[in-house]
Amino acid sequence: MFSFVKNDNGDNFPIIEQKKSTSATYAVGDALIVDASTGYVKKCGATDKPSFICAQQVDAATTAGDEISVNPVYAGQTWKSTFSADASALKAGAKVTLANAQQVTATTTGGVATLVADGKASSGEAIVKFI
Repeated sequence: MFSFVKNDNGDNFPIIEQKKSTSATYAVGDALIVDASTGYVKKCGATDKPSFICAQQVDAATTAGDEISVNPVYAGQTWKSTFSADASALKAGAKVTLANAQQVTATTTGGVATLVADGKASSGEAIVKFI
């Protein structure tokens, strides 16, 4: 799960409504991207740079097009998550991919999350920016 840490420019942290693209479940902290074919949000893949972080738990699959609460991802924001694999060899500045829209990996090819701090072991804390 991605959780907000800070915003470098001091701006507020809004919650807005966006339509979701599929009848799936969503968890607070899921990384989301806008689906180019529908204009609705969906969970990010490994190399998708998030546009939003889900701010609402949706346990039962509902209809595509229903609105969910999200936090927009802006430049300057720092987010916290965990590593899905051992990333202890990685240093701050490395760009890593996402794992199941909830964590970051130790994979740097196609990375979309820039590490703010050095990598950690699997399940260790990851501090990132989506630049």
